[in-house]
Amino acid sequence: MEKRYISVDVETTGRTPGKSSMLSIGACVVGDINKSFYNELKPLPNAHYSSEATKIACSGLDALNGIKNKDSRYDPQSTKFEPRMALAILQEKGKEPTRAMLEFYGWIKNVSDGFRPVMAAAPIVFDGMFINWYFDNFFEGINPFGHSGEDINSMYRGIIKDTSAHIRNFGLRDKTKRHNALEDAIQQAIEFEEVLKTIKTG
Repeated sequence: MEKRYISVDVETTGRTPGKSSMLSIGACVVGDINKSFYNELKPLPNAHYSSEATKIACSGLDALNGIKNKDSRYDPQSTKFEPRMALAILQEKGKEPTRAMLEFYGWIKNVSDGFRPVMAAAPIVFDGMFINWYFDNFFEGINPFGHSGEDINSMYRGIIKDTSAHIRNFGLRDKTKRHNALEDAIQQAIEFEEVLKTIKTG
């Protein structure tokens, strides 16, 4: 079955799914970035987090828009940022993980439209790990991506034959992005589309 690449980015409170929470999912179709998906999730009840990871994960959350301008403790850019307070807002405004994964599953199946959905990420080992764990625990273990995926950086390194290269070397990265999962997924999709074009013409 022909592939349909879907760029995926996640923002989390740490490095390990289950121990840490996935706070947001952003995704779009490579080659058609207008077909996109975004959800913000309630943190897991164990409330484990890394302060630095949570600061990054919260920097592009819609749930904090408005309130972070009124109280710097909710602003990831402030030295007064309080991760616990930001997570409490997300606990109130975020979607239950079961609902979020159901919606993500439905979106993937819809945009796949008869093609085989393949997750593309940078790095696939991190984003794929969280996506798989959340599907496994909150959607009866049904992962529409299966057990495969493409690492965008690895494919880029392969075509230019440089194991130390990074996709940002393509020069397409928008440095003004606010570290939002959907914005990052779109950025990845644009870069990955160029990688695929290079493969086809090279």
